[in-house]
Amino acid sequence: MSFRSVVVSAGGTREPWDEVRFLGNRSTGRQGCEVARAALETGADVTLVAGNVEAALIPHGVKVVEAPTAEDMLRQMNAAAAGADLVVMCAAVADFRPVRITGKITRHAETIPTLQLERTPDVLMNLIEHRRENQTIVGFGALTGSEAQVREQGRKKALAKGADLLCVNRVGDGHGFATETNTLIFFDSQGNERGQASGTKLEVAEVMLRLAGEIFQSH
Repeated sequence: MSFRSVVVSAGGTREPWDEVRFLGNRSTGRQGCEVARAALETGADVTLVAGNVEAALIPHGVKVVEAPTAEDMLRQMNAAAAGADLVVMCAAVADFRPVRITGKITRHAETIPTLQLERTPDVLMNLIEHRRENQTIVGFGALTGSEAQVREQGRKKALAKGADLLCVNRVGDGHGFATETNTLIFFDSQGNERGQASGTKLEVAEVMLRLAGEIFQSH
């Protein structure tokens, strides 16, 4: 593998509702941090765009850029990706965000507030649309359902997104989020399954980097 510059996103975004509350998800950022660690071990220059990741999970030696919201993630990933050979969009970015309310809502309000949502930008699609020549882009998809359902959803998602490599994992019922292990199923941009890896999140990250390297070298 010959990646010199790698950008990885990790963690889950938090989308503000009022001045103190937010909508978030269960991602800790461990998988993205392990991708960054695996890339560091190959000698690459690594930037980690972190969405609310605990400092203890971040490997020493990466450049860290904070991106707490979906809008921040879009801006920081676009900036960091400009000079990267490999871009790995591993963060769990919210699909929707609340229409923000000014001030702090209190329990003494006359009416119970209704949470209005709006779509967030699709960061992975934006990166693909603005990719530079010979850049490899890897996306992640967290899906629910049986293994067969996850495989079929993953194939469709790979075709829709068009990333060079899409890494799909099953979440819920103890899978995926907040665990030290993971199972990834890999699809190329044509929806073809390129393999599967199970093990620690570092081990599956190493497999992902090898597959991404094969795609990079074939450009």
